[in-house]
Amino acid sequence: MTDVQNLIFDSMIRAYEKLSQLSGAFSFVEDERMQRFESAIPFGLFNSVFTFKPSEGIDPVVEIRSLASAYHERGQKLSWLTSSHKPDEAVDQALAINQFNQVDVISGQALSLKDWSYERAAIPGLEVRAVRDAEEIDQYRKVILEGFSIPESMAEIFSKVFVDGPNKDTTMVQHYLAYLNGAPVTTLTTFIEGDVAGFYNISTRESYRSKGLASSTLAFVLSKVQQSGAKWAVIHATPMARSVYPKVGFQEELTIRIFNG
Repeated sequence: MTDVQNLIFDSMIRAYEKLSQLSGAFSFVEDERMQRFESAIPFGLFNSVFTFKPSEGIDPVVEIRSLASAYHERGQKLSWLTSSHKPDEAVDQALAINQFNQVDVISGQALSLKDWSYERAAIPGLEVRAVRDAEEIDQYRKVILEGFSIPESMAEIFSKVFVDGPNKDTTMVQHYLAYLNGAPVTTLTTFIEGDVAGFYNISTRESYRSKGLASSTLAFVLSKVQQSGAKWAVIHATPMARSVYPKVGFQEELTIRIFNG
């Protein structure tokens, strides 16, 4: 494993920890063996194990089964994350025995900002702004809900966690909104801790996709965080976006697999 891989994975954990603090919608639980989240919300990562070290003398099959049962008793499925930079065959086998099924895979990518630069033809009419006032927050909310195709039943809690909660602390979390000819089209959020900038909530309204708006917005904000002193940028990409971020310099460093049980 490398320090860069740890930066990528740790940024994801700390970002969700911060979201839990700001929204109050789910809880972060941490001890010397485990980092996990729990809530009453039926959303995968709000009920998940991010890191896990088996107890000595206890079969991980039994331990994972017991943990999953605790979530099931609260009416929730348990999501479990494994990372290619910290493989554990015993845990993988225990997840399989407990009938955890892989439901998603995330590409952990990083970019050193030390000498980074990016040249691309400007998109006419594109303007990227940091979200500051209530009207911009409302626009950001509408774009991200459409961009991620959030169902109406989840819109309120999604907004509380990923939009309104983070806006309470712009010292670490900052929303950005891109406009094309005045129309709000693309969202992006940064989570900065130390000299690492995590990039989240990158979405574009469906009718504006395949125009290079996401990569141009990302490049603009990368230059901003670079100027502010960040040394690394990290992203956790879904399969659909996996090929987008290398266009601006990101490199895949690890794979995160998500299981449900």
